[in-house]
Amino acid sequence: MVSPNSLFRLVYQSLATPPFCAAALEVLLVKARTHNQANYLTGMLLYVDGQFLQVLEGPEPALSQLYGRIQQDPRHTDVHTLSYTPVAARAFPDWRMAYAPVSPAELQQTTGFLPLAQSPGFAAHPPGELWELLRGFARGVAIDG
Repeated sequence: MVSPNSLFRLVYQSLATPPFCAAALEVLLVKARTHNQANYLTGMLLYVDGQFLQVLEGPEPALSQLYGRIQQDPRHTDVHTLSYTPVAARAFPDWRMAYAPVSPAELQQTTGFLPLAQSPGFAAHPPGELWELLRGFARGVAIDG
């Protein structure tokens, strides 16, 4: 069992190269869920118009190893860390990797998710608007197949 003191939360955004179709997203999610379950990782993925926003939670070194692979993955470019911080508890304890399709307007209304060219980069605490968006998906939009 993972101690709550060893938990970290990572929030990042990136661009897909090339943009993913529904079938490619499904393949990605199946692999991510299998990997995450085996490594005590949980989280949520948002995707729209070729842009990813992902929240990952879990112990070290599993989380940083996964993020290193994501940063080197040729399916991503312009990977930007928005937050990487220790947490007392998981926000998504039951989701190996939830996925929610989101509209560009929903994502752009959050001040923490800007087009990557305008991205503020690393922030210790993503803005409240981002967490409200994620909580909204957690209440019924997101699925963890």
